[in-house]
Amino acid sequence: LGLADADVDPIAALSSQGNKPKKPRGPKKVKVPVPPESLRRSPRLLGQDAEFDHEDLVDDEDRPRKRAKRPAAGGDDDDGDDDAALEAMREEAMNYLRQVREAQLVLSVPDDGDADADDWRREAVRRWGALAGAGSPTRDWKLFVESRLSTPPPVSPVDFLQEYYAADTWRLLVSCVLMSRVSSWNTKHTCISNFFAKYPTPTAFAEERDYGKVKKEIHSLGLFDDRLRSLVSLTETFLHGARLAPDKGAKSPRADEFKVELDRKSIHKIHGVGPFGHDSYLVFCKDAGATIKLSKGGEPIAPFVNWRKKAAKKGV
Repeated sequence: LGLADADVDPIAALSSQGNKPKKPRGPKKVKVPVPPESLRRSPRLLGQDAEFDHEDLVDDEDRPRKRAKRPAAGGDDDDGDDDAALEAMREEAMNYLRQVREAQLVLSVPDDGDADADDWRREAVRRWGALAGAGSPTRDWKLFVESRLSTPPPVSPVDFLQEYYAADTWRLLVSCVLMSRVSSWNTKHTCISNFFAKYPTPTAFAEERDYGKVKKEIHSLGLFDDRLRSLVSLTETFLHGARLAPDKGAKSPRADEFKVELDRKSIHKIHGVGPFGHDSYLVFCKDAGATIKLSKGGEPIAPFVNWRKKAAKKGV
């Protein structure tokens, strides 16, 4: 291995020779030569005062106060064009939303006052599927339908996600359940859109038996079990009405009128619909934004409420 005799102690051998291990040397200090005057950047000599008499080299008026910002590429005209294009796109989207709402709010029952219970029942099925009102032959079908219809506020430039579902009460409340505690607009929009593409009506969702398919559509939102329980409770109440009796059996009588309340003792308290969903329901489905006093959980929709109050003063 290139070692000395293994029987010899190397430490003892060094001691016997009187040689001590030397300390490692540090790096040598290199003496930098002084450059000739012809290569110096300043004529100032070591140990001598600078050759000026304390005069300012730049007048105060000429000294820049702040570095000027670099103009954006394209200049102000391009910025104006971009703003105009965005405004045009927003106006186009608002017009489209108005048209969709008008189509959704049209009733198919006779408008001459001669509509009977069968007309209102057919309207319920047309809007919300075959399970709407099922299981109760003695319903007040007009109350059942009218209490579930939405009266949305005018389309605003605020661009809240709830505005896209305000014409349909069930969809509005579902969107609130799904978007709660989610910050990403893109994630909310994508998952909610996918959910309604698969389940366009409450009946379509109520008939789903494989909740794994539901999870596939909304898993990005998190809290799947909680959201699923809320969706099931909301959909059951919307289709069949709140239970009027303490008995939770299938034959318990149901209320025909649909409401959303926060009092836990109320039969109209829906599991999973808290202050955010309750206030959104009142603002976007009952057009109460001009008069509502938002609850503690309703602060996220404050910008829309502020706009609605100002619009109401202008007669909008």
